[in-house]
Amino acid sequence: MNAMKRDWLSRLTWHALCLVILALFNPQLFMRDREYVGEGDNPPVALLKHWEVRYGSVDSGSAGSWRPFDETEWRRLHGYKGELTVRRVLPAIDFDRPYLFMAGMNRFEVSLDGEPVYRYRMDDKLLWNNYRIHVHPLKLSPQDEGKEIAVRMIWEGHPFLSWEWMIMSDPDVVLGGMLRGEWPLYAIALFNLIVGVAGAALYARRRVRTYLWAALLALAAGFGLLFVCQSLQWFVNVGSVSYWNDLLLPFCFYAFIGMYAEALGAAKNRWIRLAKLALLAFIVTTLTIGVWDTYGYWIMFFNVFPFVGIAAIAVVTAVLFRRTASARDDIRQWLVRGYAVLTVCGVTHTIGIHPPGLLQDLMQAWPYSEYIIGGMLPNGLFLFMLCMVMVLVSNVRRVHQESERNAQELVVKNAELELFHRKLEQLVDIRTKELEKANLSLKETMREKAETLAEMSVLEERTRIAHEMHDVVGHTLTAAIVQLEATKRLAERDQAIPIDKLAVVNGLVRKGLDEIRKTVRMLKVDNAPFNLELALKELIRDTVDKMEVEVEERIELPAGLGKLAEQVLYHALQEGLTNGIRHARCSRFRFDLRSEDGWLSFKLANDGVPFGDSKPGFGLTAMMERVQLLGGRMEIGSSMDERGEQIGCELRIVLPLAGGSKTPHIAV
Repeated sequence: MNAMKRDWLSRLTWHALCLVILALFNPQLFMRDREYVGEGDNPPVALLKHWEVRYGSVDSGSAGSWRPFDETEWRRLHGYKGELTVRRVLPAIDFDRPYLFMAGMNRFEVSLDGEPVYRYRMDDKLLWNNYRIHVHPLKLSPQDEGKEIAVRMIWEGHPFLSWEWMIMSDPDVVLGGMLRGEWPLYAIALFNLIVGVAGAALYARRRVRTYLWAALLALAAGFGLLFVCQSLQWFVNVGSVSYWNDLLLPFCFYAFIGMYAEALGAAKNRWIRLAKLALLAFIVTTLTIGVWDTYGYWIMFFNVFPFVGIAAIAVVTAVLFRRTASARDDIRQWLVRGYAVLTVCGVTHTIGIHPPGLLQDLMQAWPYSEYIIGGMLPNGLFLFMLCMVMVLVSNVRRVHQESERNAQELVVKNAELELFHRKLEQLVDIRTKELEKANLSLKETMREKAETLAEMSVLEERTRIAHEMHDVVGHTLTAAIVQLEATKRLAERDQAIPIDKLAVVNGLVRKGLDEIRKTVRMLKVDNAPFNLELALKELIRDTVDKMEVEVEERIELPAGLGKLAEQVLYHALQEGLTNGIRHARCSRFRFDLRSEDGWLSFKLANDGVPFGDSKPGFGLTAMMERVQLLGGRMEIGSSMDERGEQIGCELRIVLPLAGGSKTPHIAV
């Protein structure tokens, strides 16, 4: 019940406001059934009666006879094109500064007792003048009383405006009357201009197209109302602006449709687009015609625009009122009210431009009614802008309510955030202490690891030296032992010590000492130059000369071997020859070194005692570790003779080369 009461109260208040606003337009200058306008001791005089008219030109001899210039002749001028002359006798002039203010004519000249006193555009040049707005002042004197005033006019088919055609008064009185009658227009125009500037500022800031359309509508309405004020020409020279000012009316319709379409999400509706396109076509067509034909320009407004405007509003009404269901109740209410009041006032104004017969008779019988009809549009614009302000207020209220609700939610979230922050600080303290303990433990672990690494480095260096000493010296000593054994056998047989054998043993021992020194130097300087192929061939040659064995060799070395790989291959051959002579008591070796499928293949076989299940010694074990360090593989075992029996020993090593396959192949 309360909601219904509020709704009825809102409607009643709205209708009362509409009546008040529509009653604001109350012009003071209007025509009644007498020649005086207004009240007071010396009111302005409207010269409407006692006129005579003659159609045609005197110069061309086509002038007709004089006849009374009454309401019948006034109506006849609508559509008449040609020359006419009107005359009458000036009444008593009782003004301190008498002026005759003339309006409603485009081309005319005035004479007193046949003497020209005023002339306006009696040539054939294009004239962009709004005959309804432009007021022409003619200064009179008390001596002009009783003189005959004649006005020769070139009429261009426009209607005759009788109520302000000829007014005689003081300028201050006329200006005061105009301002009293037009102050609502100034107020409404100023209000619309302010709204337009505000809408343009909102659009520049937020880029919402609804604000742009609202700004265009308000600015067009504001300037349109401003330039229909006759009193404005007393302060500024409006020139031809008042002529083109009428184009702002269809543009207001265009902006009005665009704004509502954007506000209700119907901008892409095909009927809305069609209505906007029709209005744009009318504006462009009327502008083009108005440049060359002033009569056609007025015809477009008086005869064509009423149908275009009403059709556009009808289409938009049918489309937009289906879209308001999606709007909120308060916003929908003000949108509908604004649309309704502007539509009613706009249609009334448009019908007044081209009134039907009954309304035309009313306007002729009571010319003041045209002022009332003319005031519907500006007052309707004012009411419409008030509705748009209420829509804005509703949006602001909604935003404010949402902001308050969000603020309350933020208070709750802030309390939760503070609690979370305190818990987070506690957790950070706990984690910090744990990290400090872990850091201390890590420092201790790193110190122990550093010590362990240092010990491992020492052990690795000792192992390396041991390997080098074993590989280098073992081979030389083995050769010396072989020579000593041979010397012993010769001495037992010949009962004398062979000096040449002792010399060989002496050379071998000296060579061993040199090898030890060379190894020590190599350990000190890792970058010492080393040619693997020459070293291998020299080792094989010494073995053949000193050990009394045969070695069949095949060496094909690829480029780009690393220093460690070269050392491993050299010592592998040295260890294999030494073990074959010392343990297998062989007399023949077969050595093959070449690359296969990205792998370097090392094979050393002898014809000595079968290796069988023997365990690798210190030298072979160290060699295997080095090969694995380089990513290779090493195998050792007995060879097979032609009868399939085990014979001697075969050492097989494969080392990876750059770009080789992942799995090496070791032939057995």
